[in-house]
Amino acid sequence: MKTSDLIVMPQDGICENELRSLVMKNEKEYIEKQEILDAIREGLLEIKRRHESGDEGLTLQQLIDEL
Repeated sequence: MKTSDLIVMPQDGICENELRSLVMKNEKEYIEKQEILDAIREGLLEIKRRHESGDEGLTLQQLIDEL
């Protein structure tokens, strides 16, 4: 949800700044979760590449420990 898509009505009992703050917090949490998922995906792809090429690298447990 983009903050520009919001319509704030005074009778809703929440001010525009509070609503914008909540939206930005949710967007930040989403970005942080996406960064974690991207790091996990990258690590798993690296393990797959190393496995296919026969190179020794991190074990899955070592990868998990790093994360």
